[in-house]
Parts: sequence; C-alpha cells; structure tokens
Amino acid sequence: MDHQKLIELLQACQIPDTQKVKAATAELRKNFYPHPDSLLGLLHAVVTHSEPTVRMLAAVQALRLVPQHWRNIADNQKSSVRNELLTAIVREQDAKCRHGLSRVIAAIATFDFEQGQWSDLLPSVIQLTTSDNIAHREVGSYIIFSLLEANPTYFEDHLSKLFELFAKTIRDPQSRDVRVNTMLSISAVLMLVDCDEDVQSVKTVQEFVPAMVDVLKDAVDSGDDERIQQSFDVFQSFLAYDSALMSRYFKDLVQFMLDLASNTNAEDDVRTQALSFLTQCVKYRRMKIQAISHMGDQLMRKSLVILSELTDDDDDDEDMTPARSALSLIDQLATDLPPRLVIVPLLNEFPAYASSQLPGQRRACVLALGTCAEGAPEFVSTQIASVMPTVLNLLKDPDQSVRYSALLGLIRLGEDLSDSMSSYHDGIMTALVLNLDAASSNETDKKNADIIRSVCGAIDSLAEGLGSEIMAKYGESMIHRIGTFLSHPDPKVKSSAAGALGAIAASIKSAFNPYLKQTMEAMSSYLMAESGEDELALRSSVCDSMGRIAVGVGAQEFSPYVMPLLMASEKALHLGNARLRETTFILWSQLATVYEGDLGESIAGIFKGLFDSLELEEEELQLDVPEDQQGLIDEEIVVQGKKIKVKSADEIDGEDTDGMDDDDDDWDEYVGVSAQALEKEIALEVLGDVIYAAKEKSAPYIEKTVELVAPFTEHSYEGCRKTAIGTLWRTYACVWDVMEKQAGVKWEPGLPLKFEPVANIVKLGEIVCTATLHLWPFESDRDSVTEVNRSVAFTLKACGPAILGQKDMMEQIITILSTIITRSHPCQMDLDEDGEDQEIQGSSEWDWLVVDTALDVLIGLACALGPQFAEVWKVFEKPTIKLLSSNEAIERSTAVGVVAECVSYMGSGVTPYTSTLLRPLLHRLSDEDKETKSNAAYATGQLVYHSEDAKTYLPAYTEILGKLEPLLQIKDARLQDNAAGCLCRMILAHPDQVPIADVLPALVDLLPLKEDYEENKPVYQCLHKLYVLSNPTVQELTPKLIGVFQQVLGPPEEQLESETREVVQEMVRILTK
Repeated sequence: MDHQKLIELLQACQIPDTQKVKAATAELRKNFYPHPDSLLGLLHAVVTHSEPTVRMLAAVQALRLVPQHWRNIADNQKSSVRNELLTAIVREQDAKCRHGLSRVIAAIATFDFEQGQWSDLLPSVIQLTTSDNIAHREVGSYIIFSLLEANPTYFEDHLSKLFELFAKTIRDPQSRDVRVNTMLSISAVLMLVDCDEDVQSVKTVQEFVPAMVDVLKDAVDSGDDERIQQSFDVFQSFLAYDSALMSRYFKDLVQFMLDLASNTNAEDDVRTQALSFLTQCVKYRRMKIQAISHMGDQLMRKSLVILSELTDDDDDDEDMTPARSALSLIDQLATDLPPRLVIVPLLNEFPAYASSQLPGQRRACVLALGTCAEGAPEFVSTQIASVMPTVLNLLKDPDQSVRYSALLGLIRLGEDLSDSMSSYHDGIMTALVLNLDAASSNETDKKNADIIRSVCGAIDSLAEGLGSEIMAKYGESMIHRIGTFLSHPDPKVKSSAAGALGAIAASIKSAFNPYLKQTMEAMSSYLMAESGEDELALRSSVCDSMGRIAVGVGAQEFSPYVMPLLMASEKALHLGNARLRETTFILWSQLATVYEGDLGESIAGIFKGLFDSLELEEEELQLDVPEDQQGLIDEEIVVQGKKIKVKSADEIDGEDTDGMDDDDDDWDEYVGVSAQALEKEIALEVLGDVIYAAKEKSAPYIEKTVELVAPFTEHSYEGCRKTAIGTLWRTYACVWDVMEKQAGVKWEPGLPLKFEPVANIVKLGEIVCTATLHLWPFESDRDSVTEVNRSVAFTLKACGPAILGQKDMMEQIITILSTIITRSHPCQMDLDEDGEDQEIQGSSEWDWLVVDTALDVLIGLACALGPQFAEVWKVFEKPTIKLLSSNEAIERSTAVGVVAECVSYMGSGVTPYTSTLLRPLLHRLSDEDKETKSNAAYATGQLVYHSEDAKTYLPAYTEILGKLEPLLQIKDARLQDNAAGCLCRMILAHPDQVPIADVLPALVDLLPLKEDYEENKPVYQCLHKLYVLSNPTVQELTPKLIGVFQQVLGPPEEQLESETREVVQEMVRILTK
C-alpha cells in the first residue's frame, strides 16, 4: 500500500476542481479501499497528518471502512492502533476531527466488544470524562456519546453506571461541551429504558430534564446556534419515547418552551424551534396537553400574540418565522384538541384583536380563525353568525395587508364552511369586488397581484359551497371580471383566475354554457406549455379548471373539448412536472365521472398512466447524515410522512468523498422523493374514482388494479395506505354492483347469503379483507383508520353481508369497532400508548371523526345483517348508551342517530333492548341541543314502531307526546319533520293510544315536509292507515290534504320513494272519485 499516494489522493479530494475530485475518488475506490491496508493507512493519517481537513476526511473514510476491514487486521496491529487513537484524540485540537475520531473509536469498539476485546476502553474513557482537565472531559463525554450512538444495546446492563456518570456531567460547572454531549448521550440511551419494568431508571431520566433545560437556557443566553439546535433536537427525541420519561416535568417544560417562544428578545430561530417543539407536543402528547389545566387556552392566546408580529416581509419571505410557526401551532391546536379548549379562547379574543389599532393584531385574528376552520369545521360553523360581520369589516380594512390577511382567512373558511356562509353572500361578493377594483389600478404591483390572486382564491373556495342559485346572481359579472386576468402578466394571477372560473362553472352548471367557448379558447393556449416552472404551473391550473368546467356544464356541452384535452393530458405526464402529473390524474377522475368511463380508446391510456405511476420503483431512501448531526436521528426518520432510512457507516460505499460541508442538499432530495409518494397517493385515489365511474368498462383492468394497489396498504407513507385501502373497497363495490346488474339479483340482509356470489368476487373479497385486517387494527394514522371505516361502512350498505363471510371478518370488525368506540385504538392514543389520560372529556373533531365513522360501520352491519344484528348489538349497547350521555352535543346527537338507524334495520330484533333504550331516548327528547332532540324524535319513533315490547313503551306514550308537542313548533334541525315522523310511527303502531283528534290537525299543518324527506314514508303510511280505519279527523282534513298530496307528488322528485309515491297516488285516486 502506497501510503504517500493515499495521502495525495485525499488531498486531491479537497481541491475545488470537480474533475480532479472525481478522478481521485475513482482511484481511491478502485485501488485502495478494497484492501484492508487502506484502513490502516487512513487511521495513520487520522492520528499523524498535519492538516485538519485531511485528518477529518481520513476519519470519515475510515469510519466507512471499519465494518469491511477491521476484522481482517492482525491482532498485534489492532492493539497499537487502539492506543494511537486514544492518544491522538486527547491531543487533537480541532473539534470536528475529535468528533470524527470519536466515531472511528466507537465503530471499532462495536466490533471489539462483540469479541470481548478492548476491555480497557470504557475505564479509560470514564477516566477522561471525570478528569480535572476540561479538554479531557469534553473528549471523554463525546466518545461516550459516540459509543452509545454506535452500539446502544451493549450498555443495556450498564444503565445505572451511565446515569451515575451523567448526573455529574450534565451539570459540569466549566464546560458547555460536556453538558451538551451528556444531553446527546441521554437521548441515545432513551431506547434502552423499559418504562414498565425499570422504575428507577425512569425516575433518574426524569430528574435529568431540569438540568437539560438549564443546558438549553445557557446555549440560548450565549447565542450558541449549534448547541441550541442540539438541545432542541434532544427534547424532540423525547417525544418519540414513552411519555413517562418526562412526565414529571412535562408541564414545566411546555411552560418553559411557551415562555421562550413568547420572548421577543430571544433570537427568531430559538423562538421558532420552541414553537416547533410545542407543535409536536400537541400532536404526539395531545392527551397530556389536554390534561394540563388551561394549557390549551394559554397556547392559543400566546400564539395569537406571536402571530400578531406578522410583517409584510413574512408575506414574501419563505423562511420560517415566529409568526408563521405560531400559525402552525394554532393549526395543530385546532386539529388535535377539543374546540372548547382552544377555539373558544380565540373567539373570546377575536373582537378585541379585530378592532385593535395594530394591523398585526387585526391580521392575526382572521388568519387564526381561517386556520381553525380546517381543524374544527363543525364548531366554527356554529360561530359564523358571530364572526362573519367582523370578517366582512376586515375585508374592507384601510390597511392593504389586513385586507390581504382577511382574504386568506376567507379562503380557509370557504374551503370548509362555504355552505354555512351563504347568508352573507352579498357582503362577501361586495367586499371581493371592492378589493379587485382597488388592486386593479396597478396590476403589476406585487401586493396588488397578491390581492387579485387572493380574491380569485376566495371565489375558488366559496363558489361550489354557496350553491348554484346564489352564484348565478354574480356569475356574469364575476366571469367577465376574472376572465380579464387570464391575460395578466403574472402567471400566478392567471393560474388563480383559471381556478376561480373552474369553481364558478362547477357551481352554476348549465348557466356557464354561454361563457364556455370563450373561456376554453382563452385558456387553451396555456395547455401547450412544455417548459418553464411558472408556465407548467399555469398549465396545471388550467388543466384543473377545465376538469371542473366539464363537471359543471356536463358531458354534452363539453364534448368538443374532451378528446383534445385527453390527448394533451397524456403528453403532460412526460414533462417532468410533479404538480402537472397530479392535476392530470385529477382531470382523468373528473372526466371519467362526467362521461361514466365512456372515453373511447383514452380509457386505456388513463389506466396505463395510472399503472405506470404506481409501478415506478421507489428507491430505498437513505440519508447520509452530516458527521456532526449523527446520533440525533434514529435509524428511521419521517420526512413529510415518508419513512427514510438513515445510512450506517457500513452501508455507505461508493460515494463521493467530497462531503464535508454540512448542507441541506440531502434533505431537499428526500422531500422531493416524498412528492413522488404524494403523486402515488393521488394516482391511487384517482384509480378508484375511474373504476367506480366506469363500472363494467373497467373490467379489463380490475385484476391488475388489485395486484398493484394491494401492496400499497403497507406503504411507509400513510397517504398511500389510506388511498390504497379506499380504492380496494371501491373496486369491490364496483365489481359487486356490476355482478348484481348482470345477474338480475339484489342482495338481502342476513347470513347465510341468499345467493352465491361468483368466484372472482369471493377472491376479490378475500384480498380486500386480508389487506384491511393487516392495517385496520394496528394503524396509528387517524385519517387512514377513518378511511377504512368509511369504506367498510359504504360497502356493507351497498353490497350487503357477503364480505362478512370472509374468514374472521365479522369477528374482527366487531373487535376493532369496540376498540374505536371505546377510544382505545392505536390511532386514538398518544404516541406512548399508556392510556393514562385517555378518559379526559372531549376530543378534537378529527378524533371524533374516527369514532363517528366507526359508528357508521355499526350502522352498515345493521343494514347488512337485518334482524340478525340484534346479537351484535349486545356488544355495542353499553358503549353507545354511554355516548348518549356525553358532555359533547355532537357525540350525543350522533349516538342517538346511530341508535335510530340500527333499530330501523334490526326491526323486531330490537324488542329485548326496549327498556334499556327507551329511558335515555326519552331523556334526549328534552336535550338542550336541537340536533340531539331531532335525532331522539326519530329514534323514539323507530323504537316504538319496531319493538314488540308494548308493555314497556306504551306507558310512556303520554310522556313522548308531551315532549313532541313543543318540537313541532321549532323550525330548525329537522325537528318538525322528525317529530312528525315519530308521531306517525306511534299512530301506526297503536292508533288507539294517540289522541288523533288533537294531534292530527297540527301534523297536517306541517305538510308537506320541507327538510327530511325520509320521514314522508311514515307520514303518508299513517294517513293511509287512518283513511282505511275511516278515522273522522282525517276525513275532515281531506280538503286540506288533497292540496298537500298534489304538492308532494310534484317536484322535487326525491320527496317520495317509489313505494310511498304509490301510497299517495292511491289516496288521491280514492279521494277524488
């Protein structure tokens, strides 16, 4: 081995000449690194070379070669190498070189310890760590960290000794490095602590927390950016382990971070990292946060204060600032904590902030409100009446930055609550026009362009929710105004205008026809772009807009454009633009839906494009972490929901040696690959859309779809898991629907099945169930579980009980639903899953959605099983009745609705449960919440109608009638309709027990029903029965009823089911003879 040549090549790798670096690297890999002597040569350079850069590079390369060659070094040489390394690290003056040496020592020790060698290393290192010499302590403490990082399990039986050492070094009075190195070591050792068995270790780690806070404080006070980052990373790492490790001081730590984030004298980066830690706490320790009195309130209020620091620079700057980080925290609070804890405090502050003299406060309140709408749409929708007048005022604020923020807030509100805002359409549209006019005076000004884009964004988010009738009033003027922006010089404005026009078309439908040709011609030229980031982004927006226009105007009107658009979309896939690929997929979904899959030869191209996307090989993502960041990251990390494997030294081979700069290029690369996973998520979703829309036309592609989609249910990215499982279930539902139509049969409730499904359906069901049961019981992602719930519920209602015949499916569904409804499923637990705080009252709306959709699966079971469901109800009666008495109105109303639906499907099977259901339902008839009362009326009617236990419910008839009487007067929450339905079911069950002469006139005054057409069935069955019984009261009301019958037989068609329509028509025929 030519050692001098080795050194020369290492030096050549430092020259800023790409070609020379590549040549040197190639020679090192070919002629040196394959040989064990190269490791000795590198180690010799590490301990003897005069240039720090060469020593550092030699250490990096030696670290990579230790796993390959150390075993092949002669024992007598190993001994001298070990001694030289320890001697060299003590005298090394360069910090990076010391760290590199430490890692080499740790890598060698990993192999030596396995062989029972280098037994004197640990005593030597501990001696260094406890030395009176500061430099020695710094060296020793970093070697310990490197050893723990490289081979933590070796120290599993030495925790008490390590903790004894850390107790001293974490409080080293002279060296900041020793204290930070100890923090890093504590983080590395957390994985070894068994919180269930090793109580003493848990207590010891807990006691490190205050000292670690002191280390962070010191780093902040001294402005040491590197140690600040390391300290925050250690605190973040605690969130990945059992919460018991910091539970004793968790409240104090959260308070400290909140105070630090609120401290305007601290550096922005420090405050941003503190806010990031708090955001992660809310996400992964939501139950712990919820359990701290007033903490949600405090987090929201202080986040608002920080958000008020917004400046115009924040609008332009893409870097994370305290204000932006505060908005992220607000988003997380709304998503993961109950609205009463975080949104009520915002609403309490809202008026004062909105009327503040400070523009920053006016901006903050409306941005926070819009952000909260996504996390808690149901709750915020109930507050629209109180906040919208203020929002409208802020849209007309004299300060342009406030108006801009108000528009952004309005966009967020519109995305989730546009239907709740319809009564304010005049004020909204007036404000939008005023903003457009103000911004149009100088369209080239960037801030004016931002206003125009935001107005278009607001229309985009509001149009479909406001509805066709309202939007038609503004259609012509808005189309002309926004259409002019398709020729704006700023491509981003053009994109926003295209989005707004698409939304208007989707909303006003055929009323857009007069503008269709002109709009399509104005946008079509942008579909030709094949390069340029802004140009392709505009092409993407136009593609999306045209899909929405197609949905709006319908198949016939759009037919001249569909084939050219499909051809352009297939070409778009090959332009290397991720967003354009995704919008192309979405366009296919829209066109497949509009044309019911009848897209000629293009349907084959659509499936090919989607299959190609799913078949793209994903590399095993690996991250080569910079030397000074190793050990802060576990073997697998998550970037944007994507698991990434971190390379260990022995996995790194054949790579450029010019890698000493600690830059972020690696991270950027993997965020980009994460976008690839996002593309597959969309492709999976669209594949399900296309199959379900195309029905039998998708038959040739079903087998390959299932083959490609099923593996994605185990993908590392939760978005792919969620969409894959949804597409599998939709594929099953589609194939079942086609089979029923072709066979001319319809499923019936109950098992065994009344007819045997074809073999391919059974096989498909097996695949779907196997994939589902691998995911559903264990999935920790809330949205994925919600998607499974929705898919199973829909399929049970659409396809009946066949899927329940799959192996273990019925038992597993019951077990999984039980865990979800009792809030003990993995997706409902904090990350550590200790369950300690799970009984805290209240949940976020997204948490509740998991339970809500699980209850919908319960209804699906009732639908599929019919009377047999009575046996299943035994399992769910208690947890459902418990929900009936929840403190949260949404939980009570939902639970009552579930009872009603289940009773409806199980019919007389409900009889044994009459007494346990009747009393809570009677109580809910007087509930303070209107929705709950309305559902209770529906449920009570179902129980009385279906139960055969008359001796239990008949004594309550008078009480029920008394509670229904006031409900018949309330024009809200479908109360009149559901009360009328209940009353009619009571009459149908026992006409002799109801004072018909007293109640029927009031009932007829409510007809025809305006909101809940489902209740028309019992109403007209009841009237028919009374006529059959020759009831005098109904006969007296005939003149009035004739008019009602005529109205209900007219539009809208969906007022009456076909069976009920025949009943009404029969009454009309008899009464008009």
